[in-house]
Amino acid sequence: MTHDEHTTGQVSALEGLGTFKLAMVWAGFPFILAITITGSVFAIKSSVSTATAAILLGSLLMFAYVGLLGEIGWRERRSFSQIAQTVFGDFGYLFVAGLLSVLVLGWFTINTAMPAEILAASLGVPYWLIATILGIAFVAITARGIAGMNMISNVSVPLFGVLIFLAFGMLLGHPASATQANHAGVGSHALTFQEILAGVLASFADSGTLAPDFNRWASSRRSSWLSVFAAFPLGFGIAMLAGVAFTWMLATHGLKTSDPFQSANPVGYLVSLGKIFTFVAVLVAIVNQGSNATHCLYNSTLGFSKLFRQRYLMTTAVAGAIGIVIAATGVWAFLLDWLEIIGILVPPIGAVVIVSHFSGYLSRRHKGELTGPAIAPWTALAVGWACGLIVNYSAASHYLPVPMVSFLTAAAMMAALTSLKSPVPAIASNGLITEKE
Repeated sequence: MTHDEHTTGQVSALEGLGTFKLAMVWAGFPFILAITITGSVFAIKSSVSTATAAILLGSLLMFAYVGLLGEIGWRERRSFSQIAQTVFGDFGYLFVAGLLSVLVLGWFTINTAMPAEILAASLGVPYWLIATILGIAFVAITARGIAGMNMISNVSVPLFGVLIFLAFGMLLGHPASATQANHAGVGSHALTFQEILAGVLASFADSGTLAPDFNRWASSRRSSWLSVFAAFPLGFGIAMLAGVAFTWMLATHGLKTSDPFQSANPVGYLVSLGKIFTFVAVLVAIVNQGSNATHCLYNSTLGFSKLFRQRYLMTTAVAGAIGIVIAATGVWAFLLDWLEIIGILVPPIGAVVIVSHFSGYLSRRHKGELTGPAIAPWTALAVGWACGLIVNYSAASHYLPVPMVSFLTAAAMMAALTSLKSPVPAIASNGLITEKE
């Protein structure tokens, strides 16, 4: 395996990863504390039943979305930015790949800052020092490429699984209060099912769109789909539903549920118990959030390596250094709202890539049959973005999930602008892309 991680070329069939290895890489991405806390927030702002239903549906929709993009990565054996160059053109892909690279670099920063705050508060050490140390460690892991992603996931996934069971076990032993909350009405019902579903989809739409970065390493189509299944619905769904269940259990025991970012989550609850529980919880939080941070930095590095035509290791160091500075100075807190707004723009990108592949548009661009500006993809993007923004900033957002609206309108426009009779890409026995009439 080369250190450049094939940022400009294809992954060879001989370098393909087995199903278990790639599945662990994927599972280590969304099976994290941040997703669990998100589930808690949804339960608080809606209800246990509403949040659970939205999470189950959203996890299955994410499986389809990420799975299709993953298959494209497996077929092409190229990263997302390389595929985007073919779809959106030599100039247009600079914006698309650049947008997603900046977006996931922001998540690297946030997932470096979150465990740094927990550790700094627990040890009484300056936050900036902890953030810098953790950031350097995460960059070092990312520098190992796909092997580094597999390594940290192999540690993070079982550790977080054990921590969740430990937290639930300790909470079950907590004496219930006589004034316990109503099981069915934990939340405020402020958000509708559609709004929760939109939040579920948006919480991983950006990283999910970059699925080709990981699935280009798949050894087979079966490996590609099973590895995605390990993340969606399994890792993602379990982590988020654990947040809903933990919030419900806190309520049944008469404990505070309104601070999911502090003590009302599995890690925070164990920290509040003190002694060995604090040590275990802090350790798991560091490794767990580090798994997501390294995955995000990996995606960001692949994109920037392609954009700036630099080697993987050099780009990892530079992008990582930028993220560390943002995390250590506390500027990362300003990224949260920005990332949420930008998330509206991501689903149409995935929609256009998916339709481009399965309509034959991508294959025709590969062969040079379609030259000139990529008008169809950009028209579809514009329609998807416009519809998503209109719904998001109107009362329609209460009834229509924004990510689905932007995705479906972009996909429909792209399908309308491309020939349905175009050749469909297929894989020949030699692994090369051919045409199926």
